[in-house]
Amino acid sequence: MFKKILPLCLAALSSVAASAADLVIAESNQCNYQVVIPDKGADEVVDNWLLATAKLMQAAFEKNGFKAEVVKEGAKAADKPGVYLGATEFAKKNGIKVEQHDDWTYYQKVVGKDLIIAGNDKKDPDKTVRHTKTSLALLGTVKGACDFLRERAGVRFLFLNKDQSPCGLDKDGSVKIDTRSIAFTPVQKIAVPDNLDLKKTPMMRANHDGAYETFNYIAMNFFPPMSDIEAANVVWYKAIPPAEYAKSHPEYFALMKDGKRACELKINFDDNMMYCVTHKGVQDLMFKAAESLITNGVKTLSISTLDGYCLCRCNCEECNKLFGMKCESSDEMYARGKSGKLWQAFFGITERIRKKYPDVKIVLLNYQDTPVNAEVIKEFPENVIVKIQYASQLDFDKLAGVKFPAGICGFEETFTGFGQAGPYVPERTPEHIAGVVQAQARNNVKWSMRDGSIGYVRGMQAPAYYVYGRMMDDTSADWKVIYKEFCDAAFTNVASQMTGFFDLLHAQIAIYSDFYGVMMPAWNRKYSRSRYHDSKWHVMSMFTPEYMAEAENLLASAEKNAKDPDVKARLNLIRIEFDYIKNMSKIFYLQNAWTMNKSKIYLDPLVDAIDEWHAFLEQHAGDSKKGGSKPVEGWPEMRPFNGHGYGHAALVNDLYQQQWKNTCLNWDTKAIRAGILDDKHELKVAAAEEAPGIDNSNAWANVTESFFKDRGGMPYTNVRTTMKVLRDKDNLYVRVDSLYPSKHPEDMYGKEMDGDIFKEEYVEIGIMPPDGKIYRLAANPVEGSRYDSAFAPNEKKRMTEDIKWNGKWEFAFKVSGKKGPYSLPGRIWTAWFKIPYSEFGEKAPAAGETWGFNAARNRIGQYMLWSDAPSVADTNGLGQITF
Repeated sequence: MFKKILPLCLAALSSVAASAADLVIAESNQCNYQVVIPDKGADEVVDNWLLATAKLMQAAFEKNGFKAEVVKEGAKAADKPGVYLGATEFAKKNGIKVEQHDDWTYYQKVVGKDLIIAGNDKKDPDKTVRHTKTSLALLGTVKGACDFLRERAGVRFLFLNKDQSPCGLDKDGSVKIDTRSIAFTPVQKIAVPDNLDLKKTPMMRANHDGAYETFNYIAMNFFPPMSDIEAANVVWYKAIPPAEYAKSHPEYFALMKDGKRACELKINFDDNMMYCVTHKGVQDLMFKAAESLITNGVKTLSISTLDGYCLCRCNCEECNKLFGMKCESSDEMYARGKSGKLWQAFFGITERIRKKYPDVKIVLLNYQDTPVNAEVIKEFPENVIVKIQYASQLDFDKLAGVKFPAGICGFEETFTGFGQAGPYVPERTPEHIAGVVQAQARNNVKWSMRDGSIGYVRGMQAPAYYVYGRMMDDTSADWKVIYKEFCDAAFTNVASQMTGFFDLLHAQIAIYSDFYGVMMPAWNRKYSRSRYHDSKWHVMSMFTPEYMAEAENLLASAEKNAKDPDVKARLNLIRIEFDYIKNMSKIFYLQNAWTMNKSKIYLDPLVDAIDEWHAFLEQHAGDSKKGGSKPVEGWPEMRPFNGHGYGHAALVNDLYQQQWKNTCLNWDTKAIRAGILDDKHELKVAAAEEAPGIDNSNAWANVTESFFKDRGGMPYTNVRTTMKVLRDKDNLYVRVDSLYPSKHPEDMYGKEMDGDIFKEEYVEIGIMPPDGKIYRLAANPVEGSRYDSAFAPNEKKRMTEDIKWNGKWEFAFKVSGKKGPYSLPGRIWTAWFKIPYSEFGEKAPAAGETWGFNAARNRIGQYMLWSDAPSVADTNGLGQITF
């Protein structure tokens, strides 16, 4: 599987180049060369890519005043030399055998006055580009041509753009070159040594964050995974579908501590299912799934790792024996995972594969419950390739003393969306990332995938991306030289300002990059989840007011003095990302001022800043009802925030290792401006002209909207909860709209009347009519779910609850938005109460009569009320409704 790459002796090549004469391809506005492609390649995908590559080369020549015609080999002029791309007949006649390589190896060879650039180019038979259905391809020639253009023709592949065509050609057969991401720096001459005979094998066979191919990705060594690397994945819940086996073989599923099987629990999605990993039937089905792939020609496959320790939770006798302990608590679950005993269950499958199919390799990820260190495992089976999760040399150091006969591949945490300061701030410095590449080379990582997209911050993180890709061309290179190469090419006449801008940025984020960044020493719950040491703190520690002011001056100077439209477009992207960070940091610092002195003087600027933040996001990331960020001005192929829309960019939810939902970013400024913080909670109830049902929008349309806020805290837009109240001569009507339920209402359990509904999300009302009692009414968004009781003062004048009181009130609910794995933040459930006055032994209230009243929503751990109080039945916390 892993072939030893013969190192390229750069010193020797330099010596050869120095003694060789130049073969001049273009000089002084003169070029007699044609760019030659095969008459017909291996398939249409390869033909398109080679044509696109030839046209890119043609464009690079033209940018420097050289004209080079693109022709097929059969039409080549006999009196003109050629730059031959791909598996041409000329390349074959001159001993270039590209078919012997199954990686991105390419050749550059001078034959007389001709130059050959060729690698193995072939369509992947099994994989396509994500979202486009365009076939992936191994494109060694394209990599070789991109390196030629960079080394010899001044082309710089600077930015990883978002919307570049993955198939190389536009629909009309032309190549539309994104000159904001690809720069053409001026050269006086394009030449190669006249004895050039180079074979180069890139450091990685694949290095990706999803199946995608563009010129920039290929040039920068971000190769997609071909199917011969990891052709297929054996997935637990697909090999053992819960719907198929839950009833017939419940023993396949984890035995929980209460004696139930996991298949009996209400688990939202199959990929959260827990299995009995030691059961023979489970092992048989996983082997069968692997064998079906192998018999279809797969030579390398993965066995998936389930998130959340799902394979460590079974309490059957065999699992307890395997792990040496039961799993009846989270601590025991983590201890099982840390033990690494789960490897043995995986090896039960891989050993069966090895005996029957000795040439097949299986990739296993060292994730959560499968750690790798000498205390856990000394040597892996010869047919197992371990996918190592890493972010620096520190992670490779942990592997000391462990043998990997089949080698390792990578699961990178270099650039992800999991940084504690959020997905849209720069995470790594170029210096750190250069060290990562060198660590990969030292540890012989042959292919890698990334745990999340590389491109969340495609402007401010661009120098680190560039250093990362270029260092893979030569791991001995000086990252500072590559960094300067980027700044000079990307920003031309304002390179000095932008170099200063990035130098300042990298100094600010260095501690975060190396200490708090993903998988670094402080990236753990001990540091990141302490109560006052959260995501906000990381943003404020890096992006201080003093830093923001100095960086703003440098960026503004570059914007003022930039002349080239391409440079201006690049600065537009960086401006969007910088203002995003600047606005967020400003909000946090203003909140600190208000927290220390809670006066209107400090609150008003804070509320204004929050509104400006969201207006900024709607401008660049789309409005809150639409997905997908907008293209950067002057750069249609580039979208900020990794193309994500408003909901993601606004950080409305806590994310992995991040805490956002209860920060001031999500304060409900509409509620604050409406006076919720100092509201006396006195509400005049309007009379309804018609009975207001739950769906009667006309009846509710003009009713005053009241807001809920966290008990002792603030109102939040991401869980906005509002109430409207109406009356008629016999009834009081209350409607509560709750955004973002704690889980999908369809997954909540139905409860009997007066049952324990309080384990699920619920809304409740407290009403105190003139009789002095407080009546509590509560319900879940579940059919038939309701609870009521009455509180009355005892002999000590303390309110005691009588759960035997049952009122004849009506409740209904509805849910908007479709159920889906990521749809919860946009869903709303509406609760509707119809409460007859007669249930309290009262007649219709007289005009001007007031009753005590409160309403609340318990979002399981987040208690929001109309009137701040310990509960809706608290007499001191009741507001008033006036009839």
